[in-house]
Amino acid sequence: MNIELKNAVLSIDVKAQYDECVKKLLGHKIILAHILTKAIEEFRRMRPEEVVHFIEGEP
Repeated sequence: MNIELKNAVLSIDVKAQYDECVKKLLGHKIILAHILTKAIEEFRRMRPEEVVHFIEGEP
């Protein structure tokens, strides 16, 4: 197999695994709440535990 093609396939597989891991992490509301308190102005003065209640449904 061509080395470049093999490396491209392996790279895609690693990216897919990374994406899946990130989705699993963000599926936890408390982790998402920590991100929101750092990134969104409306949530900056709130504790992550308070923000969890504003996250609707399953992330």
